[in-house]
Amino acid sequence: MRNDRLSNSYDIHTAILSNEEVAEAHYLLRCECAEIAKHARPGQFIHVMIPQGSGLLLRRPFTIYTVEGSEITMLYQIIGDGTKQLSEMPKDAPLQVLGPLGNTFNYTTKPEPAILVGGGAGIASLMLLAVALRKKGIETLGLVGAQYHARLLSVADLESIGIMVYIATDDGSVGHHGYITDLLTDLLKGSRNRGCKPLLHPTIYACGPHGMLSVVTKIAADFEVPAQIAMENRMGCAMGVCLGCVCPVRTDTDSFEYQRVCTEGPVFNAADIVWDVF
Repeated sequence: MRNDRLSNSYDIHTAILSNEEVAEAHYLLRCECAEIAKHARPGQFIHVMIPQGSGLLLRRPFTIYTVEGSEITMLYQIIGDGTKQLSEMPKDAPLQVLGPLGNTFNYTTKPEPAILVGGGAGIASLMLLAVALRKKGIETLGLVGAQYHARLLSVADLESIGIMVYIATDDGSVGHHGYITDLLTDLLKGSRNRGCKPLLHPTIYACGPHGMLSVVTKIAADFEVPAQIAMENRMGCAMGVCLGCVCPVRTDTDSFEYQRVCTEGPVFNAADIVWDVF
């Protein structure tokens, strides 16, 4: 059924095709949503209704991870009652899915290269973008961070489409021992040979915890590199009505306004976010 309040979105009754754990406390859910699959663009998300009887009144927002034919997937982390119940739902269980929602990443100006920076489950917001960039023949580097090895996500998926991936874990169990932003700084400094061409006109695309995104924003500014970020705020309605997902966005040098992540976002120019207001 077409959602009249959101002219480019669809409210679909569907069923789970698969729902599998892919890393510690992280699941990949697959369902058939032909209209959403057809219209989904990199950075957009869906709003999922957990079935009646769950005791949950509000839908939950999830990034569209992949699209294949009429099917979409979402990669999610268990962080509360809603995602815990979702992780326990079996194949053929009913779902109601609204989407695609939100704006998209901009890659009309060809980056050389594109640098994807994903912290934890934030990498889920970058997978559709990764596929779109590779289809355009754009060199793409993936920087993937996790708390530890068991929570590392999407590395094989990124490598399967020809993306060179660099890994950081907080505890050093795999890859760089430290933050993914350390690797971003190294990459932009050119202090290590990472087997890629010179960074002629790089663009950063990032998603992850707010603390990580604020550091990415500073690094991008220090190196004068454009950066786009996907925000992951809590949402109520996902239609711009409840104002529960707002974030401070700079309107000029001295002022800002609160914009809705669900409608004006979730993608913003990193330099426009006023991080010290959070």
